[in-house]
Amino acid sequence: MVNRLRLSGWLLIGLILAGLAAPGRRFAASAQAAAPVITGTATNLSDYPNEQVPRYEKFEITLTLGNSYTNPFDPDEVRVDGYFTSPGGVTFIQPGFYYQAYRLTTNNGVETYTPSGDPAWKVRFSPRETGAYQYFVRVTDASGSTDTSIAAFDATSSTNRGFISVSRKNSRYFEYDNGAPFIGLGLNVGWWQFENMRISTYNYYLSHMQEYKANLARVWMVNSGKDQDWILSIQDESLGSDYNLEEAWAFDNILDLAHQKGVVLLLTLDDVNQYTYNWPDNLYNSVNGGPCSFRSQIFTNADARRYQQRIFRYIVARWGYSPSILSWELFNEIDELQWSDPGYWDWQALIDWHQDMAQYIRSIDAHRHLVNTSTGSFKTHADLYGLPELGFAEMHFYYVAGCCSYAPSDPAGRDMADLTRYYAHLTYRSVTGKPGIIGEWGLLDQNWGPSPYLDDDDPGIHLHNGLWSALMSGMAATGLSWHWNYHHQSDPEWWQHYRGPANYFQGIGIQNLTVMKPLNVSFDFPNGSDNRPNAFSSTNNNLRALGLRSGDWVYAWIQNKNNTWWNFTHDIAPGSQSGTLTIHNLTPAKVYMVEWWDTYTTQQVTATQVLTAQADGSLLLLVQNLEKDVAIKVRPILNPRLWLGVVIQ
Repeated sequence: MVNRLRLSGWLLIGLILAGLAAPGRRFAASAQAAAPVITGTATNLSDYPNEQVPRYEKFEITLTLGNSYTNPFDPDEVRVDGYFTSPGGVTFIQPGFYYQAYRLTTNNGVETYTPSGDPAWKVRFSPRETGAYQYFVRVTDASGSTDTSIAAFDATSSTNRGFISVSRKNSRYFEYDNGAPFIGLGLNVGWWQFENMRISTYNYYLSHMQEYKANLARVWMVNSGKDQDWILSIQDESLGSDYNLEEAWAFDNILDLAHQKGVVLLLTLDDVNQYTYNWPDNLYNSVNGGPCSFRSQIFTNADARRYQQRIFRYIVARWGYSPSILSWELFNEIDELQWSDPGYWDWQALIDWHQDMAQYIRSIDAHRHLVNTSTGSFKTHADLYGLPELGFAEMHFYYVAGCCSYAPSDPAGRDMADLTRYYAHLTYRSVTGKPGIIGEWGLLDQNWGPSPYLDDDDPGIHLHNGLWSALMSGMAATGLSWHWNYHHQSDPEWWQHYRGPANYFQGIGIQNLTVMKPLNVSFDFPNGSDNRPNAFSSTNNNLRALGLRSGDWVYAWIQNKNNTWWNFTHDIAPGSQSGTLTIHNLTPAKVYMVEWWDTYTTQQVTATQVLTAQADGSLLLLVQNLEKDVAIKVRPILNPRLWLGVVIQ
């Protein structure tokens, strides 16, 4: 499907009126009785001042139809599409969806949902330009098509930064439509856990994220059909129909909350576990009337693909208007399926499925959100991440007690900064010209459940070190902690760790930003070698340095490598470390400003120095009595004469 037509608005309208632009009929003209009947339309324009829609905000059309349909979720039975022509003459086609409103009541924290009014159809769209938009809605069923009259609305300027895509300045990072970089800082908030505390659960997490300057939450939507009362699952009764409109309405409110709080969601659409240990209950399973006789047939069976595309269409139709969605993540840890279906496993079929589904989603998403997938098993997959239809690489890793023979975890994960650096290194190298993120990480026990050390790590040392290490190792976001419950339990000790990197990276220039070779990390891990010239050196091997560089600008994190969660939980004092840290390959004799940033308490600049690079281009920094870690920013001073009165060393 083509979702963008380069036609002027008036030309398109003329073609529609002449019956040439599309096979449907105009609502304003008399239609055959058998064609779809639109009995009413309304918009949300009255929600905005002067009935003008701010740029990137939600414009919503509500329709009522005179026809009834057996399955309103099947676009082959009934299809609703909105056509929007921008002031610049580009036409976007955004699918519509079937909707039921609810009334929410809360009693002692328990939420009750009651249907409100009759079901209706909606089309949601966000203007990306200012000026006059024209639009109409087409309804199509077996009898033909009917169009609403062509109408218009005005879009005005707003402070909304727009949708997020891969940066045009540096393809290793994300940026908003307005060109500002998006550096992700966040965690998983996978599900609401209790069916009667949906919105209140997310209100807590999203509000705390706003307070502590986190901006990215990974949220799960499991659509394999298993009835669950702990997770958003709009498809939980039958395959391809009877979507859970109550849960969808709750997520409408959660997405509105995310928008209000300045948080972007990475929306995970399906989970491999529904095809592994939950396969007996999965609606795609032939024993439950589904089309698949074995698990990985979901990639090849035509009926399964059709059902998957149907629910993707509904998700994009309902929430694709929102700039608060970073990406549609097709699967959580899909590579794990191979261990449950060895007799039928076909990696190429998985690759083909991802390419086809990403192409389909991109074809119906008027706003062209990113599409991605995630992998587990402590492995990266360059052939999967590298698909042109996928926007970025995402892998997961954990410290797992006593694990693993096939990947570094224990004891390597006792130093979470180093282990995070290692997996960030692999993720970064797995793709060329794409961002990479670590979508899950944390501390697990030998049974892959929450580690008892999570209770002992009250100050969140593993969290702090992992957040900084991921960003300073070239990831486009902090690693997203899996332990959102423990953020609640250790409030505010864990939450405060997001403010430091948020303050430090605010306004950072990402153009030409690249990763420096780290100092005092382990390259003994598999595939961990790094043959680049040294970027740092130190007189003290307990001083670790990770950093990013853009020309003569350097951003670095200096850690006392003995300050680990393992040492803290085992009462091993890290000691204070001192020494000279050298940054190499700067411009000889150039004068630099060095800012020293506190990462724990004040989370701001605590000292500045003006230093001169040595004749060999090295810059010497004196680190004194470092117990935890510190961050620095190094930038060249263009006119040193302006620094009269400042001691230049």
